[in-house]
Amino acid sequence: MAETFKNQVDALTGFASTEDDALSDWLTAGAIEIINQLPSNLKEKCMTFTNLTASAGTTRDMDGIGEIMHVSRKNADSGYYTSCRKISAMHSDLANDSGNIIHYATITDPVYYIESNGLDAATLFVKPTPTDAQPAKVYHISYPAVTHGLALIANFPDEAEYLVTLYAAIKATERLMLDQEDQEVYAPQLGTLKQDYAQGLATLKGGQQG
Repeated sequence: MAETFKNQVDALTGFASTEDDALSDWLTAGAIEIINQLPSNLKEKCMTFTNLTASAGTTRDMDGIGEIMHVSRKNADSGYYTSCRKISAMHSDLANDSGNIIHYATITDPVYYIESNGLDAATLFVKPTPTDAQPAKVYHISYPAVTHGLALIANFPDEAEYLVTLYAAIKATERLMLDQEDQEVYAPQLGTLKQDYAQGLATLKGGQQG
């Protein structure tokens, strides 16, 4: 059975702490940072989708989700899903204007846009508005909440999980340096962890660490 993330971080750092909430926060932050730097083939492993329908809701709140990977809408005539074009929220009114040949949305040429609600809030809209018979699918990156007691992360590439441990180990070592004021002991450890993390990211991205 795989070790929990807490045990993995403790083994790397000696951070035998009761600050489980802080450790969970570091693990979650690490997962988000890593996802945002993954190449597209690995980022797809972090993807999930939301169905938009009249009964379930025709819009998608962007809070807590990552990059939009793809949006499609079902064409009731053909029975197939059609990819949606992304348009600017500034042109959202034109999506309903049949006289506008560029931005007008139809069942064979649907569109989507993301409208800011202020204070970092935003909502995704699909036009024509999805219905139960003609739903839309929004494929997006799902950011996980990684708690210290877990040993695996759902919807996350296996080959990137150890980097989450390294990220949290870096933060734990920084906390130990602050609390114990022992640069001589922890500075080399911190340097090694940061180097391993950077090299691991470079490998995942297909680059070389210089």
